[in-house]
Amino acid sequence: MFVTSLGVFPAAAARAGGDNTARLSVTIDGQPLDGDVVLDLSAATQLVVGVENLGGSALEVDSVRLRGAVLGLTFFDYDTRVRTTVPARGEAAWTVDLDLRDLAGRASGLMPIRVEIRDGDLAVAGVRDGRARIHGSLLSTYGLFGLGLLMLAALLAAAAVLSLGRNPLPAPSSRRGLRFVPAGCVGGLFGVFALSALRLVTPSPPTDFAITLGTTLIVFGIGRQLPVARPRRADEKAAPTAPTASS
Repeated sequence: MFVTSLGVFPAAAARAGGDNTARLSVTIDGQPLDGDVVLDLSAATQLVVGVENLGGSALEVDSVRLRGAVLGLTFFDYDTRVRTTVPARGEAAWTVDLDLRDLAGRASGLMPIRVEIRDGDLAVAGVRDGRARIHGSLLSTYGLFGLGLLMLAALLAAAAVLSLGRNPLPAPSSRRGLRFVPAGCVGGLFGVFALSALRLVTPSPPTDFAITLGTTLIVFGIGRQLPVARPRRADEKAAPTAPTASS
């Protein structure tokens, strides 16, 4: 999942962003996407999208989408139909109201967001990326997904520890460390979600890779240093006690 999310999804997003022929300017409740945007969950959110058509033909815009995704997984998206034609080398702007009252149950913390315009075939014609500060619930879908990663990491670590005592001969230190690599990878992914939910770090492919790789190396080192119970040799077994003379 980690390799796929850091490889396939960002590459597809980059291709989508490179193929469009429109340039967007976006504000959310008057806040530009250049900095942290605070999403107000208690009132209607006003999204203003300006489009500059850079192509030589008219651009048919069907809808505007606000999307939040981490590691290639979409946790919320809001679509609004606009059905507007932007002439070649022309400009247009829309103001739409978004109802984000259910966002508290979907996400929380610092998250990357993306505003997209889509044409009549639902293909992305223009994108603008930013990051949002969401004051949602830790029991949201986002928070529960992170909790699931923590439980999975704990189970993988427990399985690795138990496997050390099942082998008749102790494994080399490097092999013992490799058994903890899956737990380290999942633990690193949990770290990405935890730092995001605590509003400390905004997830991004470079940051996600650094956190996951660092956590994996630390857990690998811990696994190498764990003591292993060595099986007793035959000559170390207790010899039967000699019978004592009765008085």
